[in-house]
Amino acid sequence: MRWCSASLKVEVADRALRGQDRFLSRRTLMVTGERAEESPARAHYAAFEPHRTDTRNGTRRRRHVDHFRPVHAWSEAKVWDILRRLRVMPAFPYQVGFSRLSCAFCIFGNADQFATLKWMDANRFARLVNYEKDFGCTIKRDRGFDQLASEGALYHAARSRPDLVAACLSERPLQTVLTEDWILPVGAYGTGGGPL
Repeated sequence: MRWCSASLKVEVADRALRGQDRFLSRRTLMVTGERAEESPARAHYAAFEPHRTDTRNGTRRRRHVDHFRPVHAWSEAKVWDILRRLRVMPAFPYQVGFSRLSCAFCIFGNADQFATLKWMDANRFARLVNYEKDFGCTIKRDRGFDQLASEGALYHAARSRPDLVAACLSERPLQTVLTEDWILPVGAYGTGGGPL
């Protein structure tokens, strides 16, 4: 069962908004980047609505929280176009071939992603394979990391650009995210592998 998005992303923000008095008796705007094109579920989200933690009409502990999704109606092409126009460097994983960014070993990863990750980060991959054995369950209901990776193909850009692979795995902050030499990354318009 997937619990990561709700428990590690959404609920953390909800708890922060509900648990701090500084959000009471004032207006707060939660801004997130979901796009309708990403999945049928996200297509039903409103671009602007009261946030789930909003209690503006309550009788005690009033909290006015709106939720704004400014790129909800944007296509992937529009996202890449605005990044190009503003000269914002595409994230390194997109440059090595990944078509979506989430946790590296996300449950929605596909065989090619896992084959590439096995090559890029062999130690972490082996640790996760061992966890599957220890816990008696696999990342997918019918297959584990090893089988998935064996069914996939390594992204060519990852193999040919060790500098980008190192950048993907680096913990050092970037000096700048702007670039004069903007190139559409090879991961653009890929399969994604996200929730459908």
